[in-house]
Amino acid sequence: MKLAILTSGLFFSMAAFAQTLPNFDLIKLEKPADYKQAEPYALQTANYILSTPFKKDDKDKISSLRFIGKWMSGTTDYSFAVGDMEDKIGRDVDLLGLYMISKAKYILENKANAKDPKLVKLNATILLLNYCSNKDNLVRMTKQLKKLAEAKEKGQLEQAL
Repeated sequence: MKLAILTSGLFFSMAAFAQTLPNFDLIKLEKPADYKQAEPYALQTANYILSTPFKKDDKDKISSLRFIGKWMSGTTDYSFAVGDMEDKIGRDVDLLGLYMISKAKYILENKANAKDPKLVKLNATILLLNYCSNKDNLVRMTKQLKKLAEAKEKGQLEQAL
């Protein structure tokens, strides 16, 4: 019984953390050291974005996207290329943005794998598919995403990429 209470408490804590945002006004992104110090906030923001519905007009979503975009474009520790997926998910700006956020999340949670582009691409795609497959997140599954989701279900995602 204690384990169940502890486990549900831990789950609640993680869910609550994923739903909160840092105060972006207090995070400086001016020099390389700032970007390194902001990594926990970038991860927190990626978790927030990938755990809440994608509503373009939501002010928290807008500020989150603005912050993580600035962090990704300014960090010198990681590379966030999008060209590797345009042919796989299309040119939809929102989907490409969610893919980039998925990349950031995977890289920040798996820093030892950050230099392996195939592993990053595969795992970021899995995160993207998991997010987009959840109807509550309000993202339309395109033909390309459906094809990748099928490949994932068949255990053939790596080959499809």
